[in-house]
Amino acid sequence: MTKVTRILLLGAMSFLPTLPAMACGTSSDPVQVVQAQVDAFNAHDIDAFAACYADDVTITDLSGKDPVIKGIPALKKTYAFLARVPKQFHVEIVQRVVTGPIVADRERAIGLPAGKGQPEAMAIYEVRNGKIQNVWFPPKS
Repeated sequence: MTKVTRILLLGAMSFLPTLPAMACGTSSDPVQVVQAQVDAFNAHDIDAFAACYADDVTITDLSGKDPVIKGIPALKKTYAFLARVPKQFHVEIVQRVVTGPIVADRERAIGLPAGKGQPEAMAIYEVRNGKIQNVWFPPKS
């Protein structure tokens, strides 16, 4: 493959939607939808990440420490940090429990700066019509 062919191919590929974005909205399977948003989060692709959520999504920190996030614009603002974190930052799913439209993930953050460890959090997703409608983050203790 010549250098020019590679450049043209890469340029054409930039117009294709990312795989996580294609998975969101095309499947009603809650596990596939939640996994697609995890994949988009780990790719630091805020548009693909947001594509997995309903327009009127509600994200609630059940500890009450953080304000409720409502809607895609607020979601994108909250998760804009993904564009600035090191590429190695991602989450791993430690455990997943599924019942009907509810997916509960225990997640571990990887790739944080030295001294930050690998914190874990629980996220509970409600998937309706192929999109994440609600997310709840229970308190850690």
